[in-house]
Amino acid sequence: MLAAALVALALGAAPDPCAPVASAAPDAADPGAAAEYRAVGESERRAGNRDTAAAAFRDALARDPADATSRAALAALCAEAKAGSAFDRGVRLMDAGDRRGAVAAFEEARAGGDRSAALLEGICLYELGEEDRALPLLDEAGKDPDHAEAARFFQGLVALRRGRSDEAAALLQASAADRHLAPLALGLSRLARREGRLVLSVLAETGWDSNVDLTPDGAPGAARAGDGSAGLTALAHYAPMGDTGPFAQVTAHAREQLTYDALDIAGLGGAAGVQAGRGRQFLLAEYAYEYRELGGAPYLSANALLGEGRLAVGGGASAGLTWLARLESFRAADAPYSGLHQLGEADLTLEAGPRALVTLAWRLGLDGARDPALSWWETGPRAALHLAATPRLRLGLELAASQRTYRAVDLALGVVRSDRYLDAAALLEWDLAERWTLRLSATARKAFSNLPDFAYTKLAPTIGLAYTIGLF
Repeated sequence: MLAAALVALALGAAPDPCAPVASAAPDAADPGAAAEYRAVGESERRAGNRDTAAAAFRDALARDPADATSRAALAALCAEAKAGSAFDRGVRLMDAGDRRGAVAAFEEARAGGDRSAALLEGICLYELGEEDRALPLLDEAGKDPDHAEAARFFQGLVALRRGRSDEAAALLQASAADRHLAPLALGLSRLARREGRLVLSVLAETGWDSNVDLTPDGAPGAARAGDGSAGLTALAHYAPMGDTGPFAQVTAHAREQLTYDALDIAGLGGAAGVQAGRGRQFLLAEYAYEYRELGGAPYLSANALLGEGRLAVGGGASAGLTWLARLESFRAADAPYSGLHQLGEADLTLEAGPRALVTLAWRLGLDGARDPALSWWETGPRAALHLAATPRLRLGLELAASQRTYRAVDLALGVVRSDRYLDAAALLEWDLAERWTLRLSATARKAFSNLPDFAYTKLAPTIGLAYTIGLF
């Protein structure tokens, strides 16, 4: 009888362990037969055959309603089935980009004891920026050897986001034991050693400018002024709460021309602000001050306000708005150029594969110089591509076009000046070691104007070496 029952169980539809069991009448109970079915259920459950086990326990209860062991086993199978269904639903929601819905589904699955659900729920909460809720779930998932490396990886990302560089580096290094995570984990581990609440960076670079004094294109070739330069930039950035919260920054820079000493630049600046949110969704406000010397003499002081916001719009895309207002005060001889300079930009940034970002933007600028003939407005598009070619190599390319129109007639020239610009920039960064980065860059501009004296071409390649360290 038992063998025939097993065949029927194997050939029948998968039973629902949560469905009510039609029990035999008390005077028709058969505890002996129920014990045989219970033994089959326990054996099949140990073997991982949940459907067959559920059918056997249901038959055991049908023959003996007082069989508490079978009832408890069936209740456990019911909880596991519900958890599995919720887990699958959570995965579907996660794949569709509904992180909030996935969290609810994984929470339901986790109630059934599924540590895989704890891992994925923790990942969703990390992506939603809710690290305080994510960390206990990642700790729970890390107790399962099958998920330990993945849990450490995301714990490392949380530490990196919070500016705890040493902890992040250690966790990411440990997660690299998983061969699937190793390439990304090792790259981020190197990055973590350059991140922290306090980041110090020094960049030494040298380059060439093909047209330092903006010689017009129509001028004789011998008059075109090209010159080399060497520069040094130092930066200190402090963010006590990581990449969200208040921050402050100090920079110092100097550039010496090889020939044109009058164009030597030295400057000092500082900034302070606050950021709420991160990644594809944040708000930022910043105040900055800059002092600059040109040719060893005071040249410029500027106060600036920056506001920036970004909103995730789905599918890995985000939309951003940026506004900069900079009050520029030049030395007395150049006082007509002093005034409020404003720049606004709206952009759409898209993920073009797992390692590439494409940005399409439109810019609008206004220079409110004191002299109306020197004041202008400018508008035009910008496009950029950023590619992480390997964990150590990053590439960037930017193209822009703009139309600049001056607001009044220049009395000395007798016309209202109008210029057009085509700009290009390229950047390659190669991490030579944990804290050392080689930078190769080039900028180019082609300027057109209704006045030949302001039409020019220039190309400026540079090579630099940066050292960056993250502290505490």
